[in-house]
Amino acid sequence: MSSRIATCNPLKTTIAKPAAALLALAWLCIPGRLAARENVYDVLGKALGPIANVFAVDDSGQPGVHALVLDAHLLTASKLPPQLQGQAIHVAIQTPDAILVQAPIAGQKLTVCRDGDALWATPGSNVEPLLRQALASASPGKKKKKHKNEEAAILGPLAVPVTQKEMVFLPVLFQATDAGDETVAGKQCMVMDVELMPQMEKSMHAEGWTAKLWVGPDYGIVQIALMGPDWTGTAAIDKLDFPAGLPDATFQPQGTDVLKLTAEQFLRLIGAVGRE
Repeated sequence: MSSRIATCNPLKTTIAKPAAALLALAWLCIPGRLAARENVYDVLGKALGPIANVFAVDDSGQPGVHALVLDAHLLTASKLPPQLQGQAIHVAIQTPDAILVQAPIAGQKLTVCRDGDALWATPGSNVEPLLRQALASASPGKKKKKHKNEEAAILGPLAVPVTQKEMVFLPVLFQATDAGDETVAGKQCMVMDVELMPQMEKSMHAEGWTAKLWVGPDYGIVQIALMGPDWTGTAAIDKLDFPAGLPDATFQPQGTDVLKLTAEQFLRLIGAVGRE
């Protein structure tokens, strides 16, 4: 019986090693391929952190002056006329007491604003009949009970009792699931399904609401979908900035067709964004 000793071809080995290395590099460079996928809660914290910091208090528990400007456009929304889908949404916030929303509301493009203790909407001639109609169709007993706490808090500071240092724990308030990757607006995004923890859901009157986030490589939110008991909608985020401050004129009405609002009316209009 003859025995055969295995031999190694040096040339073959020399070629194989670089080839294997190139194949591995090409595999890692495939768009969307992650060498080590980041934890969904780490990505969620980095995406929501800059937004949450706007509403955080300082170390003494006092709200500071922080600003946020959001520009987006509706991709889809239930109960919204087709002609308003794709319409722009503009939100400007300056803590502790100013917020302006320009959006499709009850089938019309309206502006709703809080500036300190002042609440207003434009164009007032369009807003007034909408509010009369909403009031006529509401159940007074249920409406009063539902909005009692919200009305009492609406003129309070736009702040949460959490410091910026404590915002590192923000992700624990959510339940998040990695839903894979998707390319949106030319960006490779991690998609995640998100909902509040049950205790937070109840305290924020957000029972039955869930969200889907598309988070880009820079941890910016590229797209967001909201799903609720009686409304769903998806918006593309065009711009999200955090300026040091905003001019006072940002929260002052332009023109004279302005309707002063009660806290209840303000809440009704904000709650009707993206609705017919």
